[in-house]
Amino acid sequence: MKDYFRHSKSILKDKRWPALRLAAKRRDDFRCVKCGARGRLEVDHVRPVRDAPELAFELSNLQTLCISCHARK
Repeated sequence: MKDYFRHSKSILKDKRWPALRLAAKRRDDFRCVKCGARGRLEVDHVRPVRDAPELAFELSNLQTLCISCHARK
């Protein structure tokens, strides 16, 4: 099995991430911003960390997505 490098790995391990993730979900009313679904949600970087590492911890660069919408992205 190939091990892929994830640019966001260090971000997700940072102690700031859990609070920022919750803030994004609260801002988006715990709904997917694309389809409005509730339930199992993920917080996604609008501009990927690999392209804009300086925006990794910016709330304005985060969006809440359901699993389906995140997979489509």
